[in-house]
Amino acid sequence: MNVNLRAARRVTAVAASAFALALAAAACGAGNDTPEGAVENFLDNGIEDFANSFAKGDADKAAEDAEEYFCADDIDSIKEMGAMFEGMSEDEIKELMGEEEIVPEDWSYEIGEVTEEGDTATVEVTMTESGEDTEETFDLVKEDDVWKICGFMS
Repeated sequence: MNVNLRAARRVTAVAASAFALALAAAACGAGNDTPEGAVENFLDNGIEDFANSFAKGDADKAAEDAEEYFCADDIDSIKEMGAMFEGMSEDEIKELMGEEEIVPEDWSYEIGEVTEEGDTATVEVTMTESGEDTEETFDLVKEDDVWKICGFMS
């Protein structure tokens, strides 16, 4: 449960940063054909739905929201986390997930170094919220010729 709780908190923290960034960043039609495009696509287009579903304790909906962006292993992990929420009230879920704002207003991101080796890649991202930078590394794998974020839920 510690691993699941840590992943849940990471989702909340990254989602809070990432969603505001998505609002601030101009959507430039990034797709999943490059590692950086896959990360931009998630941050610009997928983070809000995923974060909101996860924050509500709806792991099945969060998994559905993440399918375009996350690897199969991460989707399985999200579904398995659903057991963590079973039998919990809305108040208990709020307590577990925290009261952090999911959509910060002053959020942005910048793609940094991209390292690609065969069917794996890493993308460094600097996220800025309230003038403070946070460094995140997104690991990716190529599944069916599409780059997917993988390891986000571990």
